[in-house]
Amino acid sequence: MQLYASRSFDRDAKPMKEIQITILPPFWKTWWFFTVLGILFIALLTYGINQRNKRKYAKKLQQLENERQLKLERERISKDLHDNIGAYANAVLYNSELLEKETTGEKRKDLIADLKFASKDIITSLRETVWALKNEEYTAEDCLVRIKNFVHPFAKYYSHIQFPIQGDAPPGLILHYTDALNLVRIVQEAVSNSIKHAKASVIAITSDTSENKWKLVVKDDGIGFNFNAMKEEDKGNGLDNMEQRAAESGFKFCIESGMDTGTVITIIV
Repeated sequence: MQLYASRSFDRDAKPMKEIQITILPPFWKTWWFFTVLGILFIALLTYGINQRNKRKYAKKLQQLENERQLKLERERISKDLHDNIGAYANAVLYNSELLEKETTGEKRKDLIADLKFASKDIITSLRETVWALKNEEYTAEDCLVRIKNFVHPFAKYYSHIQFPIQGDAPPGLILHYTDALNLVRIVQEAVSNSIKHAKASVIAITSDTSENKWKLVVKDDGIGFNFNAMKEEDKGNGLDNMEQRAAESGFKFCIESGMDTGTVITIIV
């Protein structure tokens, strides 16, 4: 801008002063603002794509993990049914074949008793597996009630044996259904073994919740046995199954027994 100052108008006046005025655009119309905006847009777009890919990846990982867990669960159920029902079914088949060949009345009576035991064990195994699969978790009270329901009928079937159950389950203790099933199965196996082999007059179950732990004890006053020798002689007596179940669920498991001193089985959850 050129300026000329005078007291009167002069058509031919020449500028005496030149002033330069620069009008800057608002910041949102500057090149650097558009540059920053572009960089920010690209960063947000990259972040959005990255987060989307992360979610897809996490979803895929979760899907694969679910499939893996489902496969493991199927394998566990299959193994559980094979180890229990399969073993009992083989016992039924084996004793049935022996029964066909046996002519002695006393021996036939023993074989029939064994068949009854195996048949009951098959039914119990199926019931417990179905029970465990109904819910994801069970309380300690649920497990103890299941154990009591299992034991109470024996008082009618075996009137010469007492089955006292003492103590309560710890309140608030929640078990995953696999651990609940393992716990119930261990106690059932212990009671069944005492009925079959111990010749006991008392098979007692005690629930102890002291010291912030849940201790279940199955004790009989039977003839007892040599634990190590029994494991070596007979792999089908359920001792290995009990140990494996306890190890799978992280329970502390202990068997104490001796000839004519009875047997004590302890499970600490």
